[in-house]
Amino acid sequence: MRLNQLSVTNFRCYSQKTFNFHPQFNLIVGQNASGKTAVLDAASVAIASWLIGFKKTKDKKNLEKTDATLTYVEREGEAQFIEAWPVAISAAGSVNNNDISWERSKESPTGNTRYGNAAELTALARQCDQQLSEEIPLPLISYYGTMRLWQDPRAAKSSRNKKTPIFSDNVKPSRLDAYNHSVDPRIASKELVSWFAKQEWQAFQLGQEPMMLTVVRNAVLNCIENASYLRFDPKRGELLLTFKDGKRQPFNMLSDGQRCVLALVADIAQKAAILNPHFGEQVLELTEGVVLIDELDLHLHPRWQRHIIEDLRITFPKIQFICTTHSPFLIQSLRSNEELIMLDGLAPAQLANKTLSDIAVGVMDVNSPDTSSRYAEMKGVATEYLKTLDEAKSAPEDKLQQFKERLADSIAPYDDNPAFQAFLEMQRVVQLGE
Repeated sequence: MRLNQLSVTNFRCYSQKTFNFHPQFNLIVGQNASGKTAVLDAASVAIASWLIGFKKTKDKKNLEKTDATLTYVEREGEAQFIEAWPVAISAAGSVNNNDISWERSKESPTGNTRYGNAAELTALARQCDQQLSEEIPLPLISYYGTMRLWQDPRAAKSSRNKKTPIFSDNVKPSRLDAYNHSVDPRIASKELVSWFAKQEWQAFQLGQEPMMLTVVRNAVLNCIENASYLRFDPKRGELLLTFKDGKRQPFNMLSDGQRCVLALVADIAQKAAILNPHFGEQVLELTEGVVLIDELDLHLHPRWQRHIIEDLRITFPKIQFICTTHSPFLIQSLRSNEELIMLDGLAPAQLANKTLSDIAVGVMDVNSPDTSSRYAEMKGVATEYLKTLDEAKSAPEDKLQQFKERLADSIAPYDDNPAFQAFLEMQRVVQLGE
């Protein structure tokens, strides 16, 4: 699956907007409240349309009443929000080498989400649903939000589900299991751990490690610096990561950045392995799909930010990534300006060899990125102080005290920097006296 184009009507902050996507990597940048997450939410509705054609999938994501664009108006002296209808999401892309377009819409607050204009997409899905026993490719779809690590999609379910044994065989495995929670922005971490546990139990029983376990483990090790081995620890009931220096850390003791990347990469790799086991050891190289990630730089050190995109490209070469970020390091690591989607202004002609300062000013609209905002503020205050001092020298005697008070007030907020204050006060004494 690929998303080539996404159009939204009356969706969240967009009354009408069209986005074009690069087939490999897309990085959406913009200021807070510019609509970055809204683009991902709209894309998740679009890719979730694929699930409608499968009888046993549950995550058929719908448009909600709260998705409608709001307009603040005053009528007859009363202020209120007016919802804009209909809400529609249109997409164009490809699935299994078929170029198609589809649409999901909601006509009113109480209406159902329509998918009549997604007939071609759902027909392809139904065809795949009937051929699951055959070695047909299934596209991977997944959405990871900013709270992906801290909430579990299963948390709100019954206590019966919470107590299900980790090695339970009550449910027969299916390739469609990989579509469970696929457009829920939270990672089903308990299911991920359970999958590792079952795979390692199978390895113990057979005396040989399942190929898919090796594939998923290697994907994680390729994306976490200095990691050498990943396994399930039955005593702790969680994953255990070993580093090249021999140090071992359980998942809950890792840094937030390490946990975010480990869970995200393992989840994508595990889904690919479940969807397309017939690809064997090449499953990650051959599985296509769309993965949405909100704030890809979440909890990552700048050094890690500089290569996380390339790590994902290499590990999942046929996956189309659509991500948001506030990090200039991620922007700097893109291969071309065609992979950058700017919600504020236009992307520069090229990103190659751009410095962080160039990106901060030209892409992220940050003034004077080489210095702190406080330093720039103090520099401005000092300039105005000296200008006022020049005016004060020629002022009449009865106005001199007012000038001195203005000068004192202007540097009063910087009492944490006595050297700054002392220097300017010395200038005042030289020019005006005590």
